[in-house]
Amino acid sequence: MKHLHSDRSRGFTLIELMVTVAVIGILAAIAYPSYREYIAKGRRSQATAELMAAHQWMERFYTENFRYDQNNDKPPKPTTDSSLFPSRFSTSPHGGDGAPAYNLSLSTLDRETYVITAARTGAMANDRCGDFTVNQLGVKSVVDGTYDTGAFPTPAAAASACWRQ
Repeated sequence: MKHLHSDRSRGFTLIELMVTVAVIGILAAIAYPSYREYIAKGRRSQATAELMAAHQWMERFYTENFRYDQNNDKPPKPTTDSSLFPSRFSTSPHGGDGAPAYNLSLSTLDRETYVITAARTGAMANDRCGDFTVNQLGVKSVVDGTYDTGAFPTPAAAASACWRQ
């Protein structure tokens, strides 16, 4: 009895394999940038949440001391003292939760004003949204000149798009 199949060996031809590799390459080229932006959005969200937590801490500090720059202890301590502006606000994410993507710092600090900045670092160093800031009035912005001017025409547009992530 003769077999119905030919004697030709079974398997993939080189052309079929090359078409498969090309399709996988095209899919990867489309998916990878989307994946990177998804990860960046998560890091931005985490950084802005840290900024808001630091902002709330500063407001509680003000209600206790009636000023932002130091407490009312004898002798007074500056807010930048690690025992006052908690060290947990120094990076985002927190130490032990991965490599820092943003460094948080307290600046423009005096009796009635402050600015907290989340500056990009590490994997986020070239992020299109730039460095985030929040001040004593709760005004959220990006530092002028740190955002990608090709993606956003103005700092206000960058702040609007990036803070809502």
